Amino acid sequence: MNGTRTSRSGAAVLVGAVATVLGIAGCSSGGSTGAAGPPSASGPVSTSAPAPTTAPVGTAAGTPTVGSTGATVPSSTPAGPTPGPTCFDTAMVGDTTAAGYLSRLPGAARIIDPGIFMDLDGLHLDTTGDQRPCGPVTVRITRFTVRLSHTGSGTVTRPSYAYSPLDTTEVTVGPANGLAPGSAPPATSHCSGVLSVVQLGAPVKEADLPPRLDLVAPSPAPSAPYHQRVKVIGERQVAAGLALPADAATC
Repeated sequence: MNGTRTSRSGAAVLVGAVATVLGIAGCSSGGSTGAAGPPSASGPVSTSAPAPTTAPVGTAAGTPTVGSTGATVPSSTPAGPTPGPTCFDTAMVGDTTAAGYLSRLPGAARIIDPGIFMDLDGLHLDTTGDQRPCGPVTVRITRFTVRLSHTGSGTVTRPSYAYSPLDTTEVTVGPANGLAPGSAPPATSHCSGVLSVVQLGAPVKEADLPPRLDLVAPSPAPSAPYHQRVKVIGERQVAAGLALPADAATC
């Protein structure tokens, strides 16, 4: 009897031990089939947003390139040349210099033409824009009567002439191109012309006049008074012109 009880008690103990082992194994298997289990031993999973990725320098619009400080570099364009004067200030120089400048003015149409000259209607300024005087220039016009005649005989004759003072007047010319008011010479008469000498400073004397006038006879013969330019030499003389009667060639 005692032996039988002992065997049954041992069997019961063995069965309970097996059941305990299987129960433990069953829990472990349940975790692998999707049942919720405890958190991983590695710690909780972070739910914070990932740190932003820094874009490469210089790839975004408006972002300074590598090595740039972001400061605006001022332009270093070199200054252009200083523009030269566009006119001549006669008020800043003496009469001799101003007269030399006026006498060498180039014509507006052709450089070989004078920029200031006498004609039948008076004194003209006709030069280029960058050559003209900066302001009005007052000049003196001294006029002389020229008595014309011819010497010789037959077909061999040569003109001769005699000067006599007529008058002196001052006129203003420039800075714009045009005719100087009050500069027209008096009318010519039979065998009598008018020489007008334009100058600065003291009036021209008869001794300053050209020793010879090269009279030009137009072809065909003129039917009205005409004009020819005269070359004058003098440090204060600007221009000169000779108004001639229509019969100058036959006097």
